[in-house]
Amino acid sequence: MNLTDEQKDLLKSVVAVYESGDKSQFIVVRTMTSSSLVYAGDHPPIEITADDADFEQLEREGLLTLTRNSQGYLCGKPTQAGIDAVRADFAKTPKPAEVVGDGDPGTIRADVSFQERNNLAFEAKAIQHATQLAVHDGPGTVCVNVFKSGKIVVQGSPGRLLDLLNKMKDALAGGVAPGAVLPFEIERFPERIREKIPDCDPVTVRFVEEAITCFKSNALLATAFMLGAASERAVNLLIECYADAIADQGNRDKFRSRINGRTISARYEEFKKSYAGCKSKPTDGVLAQDLDAVIGGTFQFCRITRNEVGHPQIVPDLDAGVILANLGHFLTYIERIYALMRHFQNGGVVV
Repeated sequence: MNLTDEQKDLLKSVVAVYESGDKSQFIVVRTMTSSSLVYAGDHPPIEITADDADFEQLEREGLLTLTRNSQGYLCGKPTQAGIDAVRADFAKTPKPAEVVGDGDPGTIRADVSFQERNNLAFEAKAIQHATQLAVHDGPGTVCVNVFKSGKIVVQGSPGRLLDLLNKMKDALAGGVAPGAVLPFEIERFPERIREKIPDCDPVTVRFVEEAITCFKSNALLATAFMLGAASERAVNLLIECYADAIADQGNRDKFRSRINGRTISARYEEFKKSYAGCKSKPTDGVLAQDLDAVIGGTFQFCRITRNEVGHPQIVPDLDAGVILANLGHFLTYIERIYALMRHFQNGGVVV
């Protein structure tokens, strides 16, 4: 685990509420002066100082599940691994291998998080007054030296990897928190979708590409519409895959009669109802969690913002940071959809 003391305290607070009996999702509500965890159950709000990057780090470690609700607020629950880590008081948490040498730990975490998001292999070692990360991409290697002051020096042969890491250096120099998606990273998302999901539907990827083009032009309404279209396409494919995999012909026909000719929101609700009674759900990993925690939150956010743009009554007040965060989460969202589709295809669906 690679957690700060503040992130551990945040997880302890979340787990304490969960173990008190309130199993509802927390919702992160922020005002100009404070931030709180708000619960749909009876538990009173809890004031926090954590930013979104702290929650995202806990999700990457497998200790929380995170989604965004229809208003764009971050929400989630602890995983069993998160509960176990708190119960053990993080006794089994090793010192992260990448935190070696004298480099600034916060800058190293931000750097390492960037490498992991971009599927770049690296090794860390101590050098004089600094920590060096040797980053690899194919045959190319570029060294990122992180000093005690937080200064970053990037060294290597000219090429795509050097350009990418120099962009990272410039972005981190602006004080980006560890784990945050850097704006320029979204340009690689279509490529990364194809890398991680070679059989991904090309229509979905094309709409993601259009969403990125719109975002780079600061066309937030168009970005939300294109992202909503990509999400709708992916969820429709998921529902069709589920229907095709239902083993019993009678149950398959009944399910299809309930979804044919319906809007995407109605189709998703029927899918969710059927899936709740499914006897062949995944039992391991993130896919074993509640469907809404894994997929539903992002789907609903994308659907609602798309509808606000596509059927306008007023000009929607869209926040660039929220749109960027959902673009940043979209790869994980598509990965989980396709992992669930593979589960249906390989094992069938029993309802």
